[in-house]
Amino acid sequence: MKKLINFSMTLILALSISLLGIGDASATTLKVELYPWVPRIDQFETAIKAEWANVRPDVDLEFISSSSDPSLSWDGGYHTDPSPDADVYVFDAMFFDYFRNKNLLEPIQASEINNLNDFVSYAIDGVQVNGTYYAIPQLGCANILFYQKGDTAIAKATNLSEIKNELCSCSYTSEIPPDRRGIMLDMVGSTTNASLYIDIAHSLTGQYPFPLPWNQSQLNAEAIDNMQELLAMSSYENATDPDGSIKAYERAAWFSDGWGRALMGYTEAMSNMSEKTRQNIGFKVMPLSNEDESYPGVFYADVIGVNTTTEQRGTRDLAVQLANTMAASTTMVASIGADASNSYPQYLMATRPSVFNTLKQSFPLYGDMFSLITDNNPIMFKVNEQSRTWLGEMASEIRTDAREDYSCGCDYSSSQLIPNNSAAAAICEATCSDRGGWSGQWTNAYPAAEKPGTSVCGCNACSF
Repeated sequence: MKKLINFSMTLILALSISLLGIGDASATTLKVELYPWVPRIDQFETAIKAEWANVRPDVDLEFISSSSDPSLSWDGGYHTDPSPDADVYVFDAMFFDYFRNKNLLEPIQASEINNLNDFVSYAIDGVQVNGTYYAIPQLGCANILFYQKGDTAIAKATNLSEIKNELCSCSYTSEIPPDRRGIMLDMVGSTTNASLYIDIAHSLTGQYPFPLPWNQSQLNAEAIDNMQELLAMSSYENATDPDGSIKAYERAAWFSDGWGRALMGYTEAMSNMSEKTRQNIGFKVMPLSNEDESYPGVFYADVIGVNTTTEQRGTRDLAVQLANTMAASTTMVASIGADASNSYPQYLMATRPSVFNTLKQSFPLYGDMFSLITDNNPIMFKVNEQSRTWLGEMASEIRTDAREDYSCGCDYSSSQLIPNNSAAAAICEATCSDRGGWSGQWTNAYPAAEKPGTSVCGCNACSF
């Protein structure tokens, strides 16, 4: 009878635990928010599911980041906090201190991180505070300058002035360069501009943690000047995309098709280039000032956080296990390398040397990408706990200042086809009458004139 009573009590206790959802054993689904701004996010989901099935086949995964409901979509931390239901979320490390200050990052001990020594220094050091880790690194990136391998002048340039001397200012005014001239770059979003400003200011002063200017008078004037120089080496239409027509990584495709002498972007831009272009590509960290070699480079990172709400749900240890699985070398190779649908990798930058060493065996560019880290000894791009507030107050101001006094002009479609040079003046003077006047330039040729039978006039001012 005693054995029967003990068995009955054990059964009742087990049922109670199951019904109440106490402990990791009761969890059947973990919810994940992935960093969405990658070339092939579905590949991450597939790789993570496959590796997780080997670790905990009894626990399902739900990827909130891929939800069709916009209100549930995760943007990587730029404007939204992780869902309270998310067990694990991947975010831009610029918000590391913001999320930690809001108590949204579960502390992780060194003993809980698998292969702790298999991380590049800037990435693992950047997520550690007083010996405790608050995230696990997944991806890295930096502002990279791409050029043709045979372009020795660009390859040898070590500072912004040397780059400008080669690329010149106002070399084109169309959305796409007409040939191998100028640079293409993205200065569209306010957060992009604010991040670029911080990167440039650091290259000028070496100050870290980054000081945040809270009004226009506190902005580093030289950093704004350098932003304006970058814009002038490109074109207003290419760099600012005023009509919102440029798709993700499209500048990389244009560069691959023979337009532009250089491209500034992230390493994953190479996933949108042809294999022929990748075979003939050179790249390095973009010089952003004339002081670049005086201070460590700044590299961005996307890191995996465990939500503090997992403690309430009893999924904390499972979530740490999942974060480790997501960051594991085998998972990352499967996430960013070639897959069943693509014979080439995503060219996203890893944060584990083992991932670089594996991928470079089939894709030698990963060896060159690893050298960007080892040669520059970078620090992690992180903004303090006021990052969201600061961006809200200053990002648009920085973008406006970077575009101020742009002197290169823009192309505008004329009302009629320009048949010859003698007819151009009358047509273009009318087209540019409220855009600073006509610069004397016009063309019927692609890519400035996007469609056959159309013409564009070069106007002295941009008025989008």
